[in-house]
Amino acid sequence: MGGEVSLHRTMQIVDGAKHVLTKTEKPYTFEGVQVQPIEASNVLDIQTNPRPISRQLMGLEADVVIGQNELSLATVHSARMAGAVSIVSVHTPPRYGRNIVQGLKEADYGIYNSRTSAIEWGEPEALVIHPPISPLPKQTYTKGDAYTLLSSLKNKGVETVIELAKLYPNKRFIIVRSPAEPTHGLENLEEVVKDIPNIELHPRVSPEEVEKYFKQTRILLVPSRYETYGMSAIEAAGYGIPSVHVDTPHVREGIGEGAILVPGVNVEATARAIDTIEANYDLYSKNARKRAEWLNARQEIERLQFKEFIETAKPLSPQELIRRRNKISMNTRMIR
Repeated sequence: MGGEVSLHRTMQIVDGAKHVLTKTEKPYTFEGVQVQPIEASNVLDIQTNPRPISRQLMGLEADVVIGQNELSLATVHSARMAGAVSIVSVHTPPRYGRNIVQGLKEADYGIYNSRTSAIEWGEPEALVIHPPISPLPKQTYTKGDAYTLLSSLKNKGVETVIELAKLYPNKRFIIVRSPAEPTHGLENLEEVVKDIPNIELHPRVSPEEVEKYFKQTRILLVPSRYETYGMSAIEAAGYGIPSVHVDTPHVREGIGEGAILVPGVNVEATARAIDTIEANYDLYSKNARKRAEWLNARQEIERLQFKEFIETAKPLSPQELIRRRNKISMNTRMIR
């Protein structure tokens, strides 16, 4: 998922041993990061017992521990038991942050995937690391013919894309299936699309392999209900592929002016944007690539800032923790 990909790419620039504790059947190493099973009975339980995790951290001699999503609170508690600096990596605004709010309040630091999110959570001066994209292709590639949706989930706009395929029967549509489809997708997706011949369902691939879908894509569709940044459009832009993307304050910090931004899950607005791009495709393709190049330069600066932050981070004093907790509480008092 996007948050995991982002954190992995960010961690790569840090010197020293790097470990990930997560739900996995066996240990492995990927791009210099050692991955091993986490000692947690349920990684989706916000109240996961932190003690077994703290023993793992002590065995690894952890200095800095970063948690995100449902394991945020357990990460903070286990890091404190192990004498390590605790950080919560935030990939969501407060309106969707019930699972992380307590962990973020108790952590030494929060780091955020957009400046908008940092402000919304009450930490406008906190470190912002916009999700890093993969290396820019040396050349653009705009020979694809498909309108592509890279996630089959309802909140990502799969129903919108199905309706678009009916509006454009002579256009090829690709929908890439998500591993979260059983819980967040259409129950009968295959049945729904079987009579729509211009829709193709394709399996999800690793981030390193998504290039094979980009090379088939003419326009990337991201008609989501909401996005808290949106990496896929930026990666597509590196190939010169324009996007139609849901408009949010977070997205404007990402693909922003490199795409046509529209209201979420809106068939009519998305169709108008497709027609606008097709009327002047070369212009929108060049604009997308230009935005990707600018974002690539920004991310190199941010990754160096992250490296320095990790190398110098110290646990906060009790007084500093209270002040930080109060700021976040002021901005999250409406969360239930």
